[in-house]
Amino acid sequence: MRRSELRATFALQGGRTVMTDRYYSAPLRFSRSFRPPGGGSGLCIYTSDVSPGVLNGDHYHSEWHLDEGTHVMLSSTSATRLHPTPSLPSSVNHHFQIRKGAVLEYFPECVIPFKGSSSSLTATFHLEEQAVLAYADVWSAGRIHRGEAFQFSQYRNLTEIWQGDQLAVWDRFGMEPGRDDPQKSAALLNFTHTAALWMIAPGLGTAELESIRSALPPDGRMLAGASLLASGGIGVRLLGMAAWELQEQCLQIWNTIRPKLLGNENLTFRK
Repeated sequence: MRRSELRATFALQGGRTVMTDRYYSAPLRFSRSFRPPGGGSGLCIYTSDVSPGVLNGDHYHSEWHLDEGTHVMLSSTSATRLHPTPSLPSSVNHHFQIRKGAVLEYFPECVIPFKGSSSSLTATFHLEEQAVLAYADVWSAGRIHRGEAFQFSQYRNLTEIWQGDQLAVWDRFGMEPGRDDPQKSAALLNFTHTAALWMIAPGLGTAELESIRSALPPDGRMLAGASLLASGGIGVRLLGMAAWELQEQCLQIWNTIRPKLLGNENLTFRK
């Protein structure tokens, strides 16, 4: 049983985003930080887990603080692998504080619950006024290529997004295959992978929603839908059969509005 922590603070210095403070304990670590192509004030960060993954009884926790006007593009170098938990459940928790006018683009790799795992993942975002968030949460029903679809014991996922003191998104997903028949799940239908893409920014409305809907894949190997959030923002839900397809689709959808919204070229993550 391990408790691993990772913390980072970002600030504007000389018109560019810099990491002013950081801390991590194994197996979590910062893998890379660099300026994205095309210039601008942003900073791209990759995190990694140097162990095989989240093991029995492990608790991972990360804290991220983006000061006013900063711009962070965040991803991970590999999937979040939730290993079997024969005696103690495991958990992964992320907490983000995004100050006035700051931008966070968070596109982590897929979450994969292994056979026999009982795990939870929570992501909480607190946005101040004029802050921008794009967050893609991609999940697999297990190691599909090894025949382990829906063989985990339990999985719980919760995403909370706050705009000031207003709750903009409260999205919860949970499954116990031993009790819940995946074939009868209205959340999955006959698919094995899911993705949720949350986009919060000032001024997002029907014009941006129509642009995003025009970029959604046709029904077939993937199924997708998009809608406006009550507090201002857009949510997209996707179902598919492969994590990489959903990840690429989430980036493509975000890039339909990113250049106009941020004045930057399309976002890509090279790993």
